[in-house]
Amino acid sequence: MPRSTAKQLEIAEVFRDIYTTWLILAPIANRAQGYWRPWWGPGVVMSWLRVEINRFQRTYLGRIPFDWASAQVAPGAAAAGIQDADFLTTADALLDHAVGDTLRASFTKYVMGGLVWRADGELALAVAREHQAGLMWHEHGLWLLARKPFEADGVAWSDLRETPVDILAWSVKVVEGKLQARMSEPTVRRLKDSVRAAMASDASPEHKLRQINAAVKSFYHWARYAFDARQQATELEAWIWRRVSRHIVQNSPKILAAYLNLRTAAWDTQLHFGRVSYLLDRDVTDEDWLKIWNPRR
Repeated sequence: MPRSTAKQLEIAEVFRDIYTTWLILAPIANRAQGYWRPWWGPGVVMSWLRVEINRFQRTYLGRIPFDWASAQVAPGAAAAGIQDADFLTTADALLDHAVGDTLRASFTKYVMGGLVWRADGELALAVAREHQAGLMWHEHGLWLLARKPFEADGVAWSDLRETPVDILAWSVKVVEGKLQARMSEPTVRRLKDSVRAAMASDASPEHKLRQINAAVKSFYHWARYAFDARQQATELEAWIWRRVSRHIVQNSPKILAAYLNLRTAAWDTQLHFGRVSYLLDRDVTDEDWLKIWNPRR
C-alpha cells in the first residue's frame, strides 16, 4: 500500500475505496450475531470451539461454504437495514474485486463478508437456535456445532469424535469429550516450504532469517491457541534450527539474537471472547485501534 500510494498506482485508489467502505460497515457489522469480525483474532474461534465442545458436548460439526462467484450485496444489505442507494451502488462495484486469489480479492472479501453474507448468517442463526446448536460465520463460510446432526440446506456434517476436520489453520477432533486441536498438515507444510524457499534463495543471511522469522510468526499466530500443537512446535523448531544454525548462524553468528524460537514461545490458554464494540469502547488503546484496521487476522 505505501509503495502503491507513493507511485500513485491505480490499485491505491481501489484500496482507499475499500477502506472507506469498511469504515462505514464496521459499526453495522458489530450488530451481526455469530459473526467472526475481522478485528477478532483466532483465539476467539478456538475459544468458541472449546466452549461448545467441552462445556456443551456439541461434537458434530456442520459447515456451509460461501460462494463469492454468486455473491450479491442486496440480501445482506436488506438484513442489515442499509437502504442508501449510492452506498449500495459503490458496494456492488467493489464485488468485482473479490474475484481471484490476490491480496486485493482477499481484502475485499475480508471487508465485505459481514455485509454480503449477513442474510445467510441470520437464517443460519435461526436454525441454530431451533436446534440448540452453536454458530459462527465469517467471509468464507459458517460453522455449526450440535449434539446431533439435523437437516439444513447446504450443511455437510462431520462427527469430530470419528474424523479430524481442518478449520482455518487447525486440525480439530474430539477425544474423550474434549477438544483436541493441532496445526493442520497444510499449515505445517506451508511453513516448511517457506523455510526451504528462504534457504534456497540468494539473499543475504540477514534477509533469509527475516523471511524465516516471518513464516514462523505467521504459523505461531495460529498455533499459540492450539494447545495440542506444542509437540508439533517443538519438532518443527528442531527442524528449522538445524537449517538456520548450519547455513545462517554459522556464517553470521551475530544475527542469532534475532532468531524467533518456537520452543520458547508462550501458549495462550485463556478463553477469548471478542468485545462487542472495539469502535466505541473508551478503554480501547491506539494500538488496539490500529489492529482493527490491519487487513490480516
